[in-house]
Amino acid sequence: MNLMEWVQATLPELMSDHEIKPASAESLVIFTAKATVQLVPNEVIAQLVSFYAHLAEVPCLDSLVVHHCDDPIIFEWWGDKELWLGSKDFYVLRWSAEKACFCIGDVSNVSFGEDEEFPDFNDAVIHLATL
Repeated sequence: MNLMEWVQATLPELMSDHEIKPASAESLVIFTAKATVQLVPNEVIAQLVSFYAHLAEVPCLDSLVVHHCDDPIIFEWWGDKELWLGSKDFYVLRWSAEKACFCIGDVSNVSFGEDEEFPDFNDAVIHLATL
């Protein structure tokens, strides 16, 4: 199942009080510029922009959050070469330069193991939602 199929199957029920909308073109340009300046790999930027072009954010639904591309919190951990992309309960979704993938862990652990490491952001979001 791809992300948009998952969104259509799962999120409408969760987002009944929220509009499902893409990030604005301006937001995507600003996010891309910030990520480029920080030297985030182009493939990671492309995956995130692709996600945000379809879905601007997931706003705390059943404790699942994917930060809006405008949210400065995404770059809060960049000193550790990590992008803080979202969370669910105590789980943290991030991209880690050290692991070169999207990871699900917690504040102290970048990843809980190989089963929580994903080359594809959409797969990581879907996995996080099922935890």
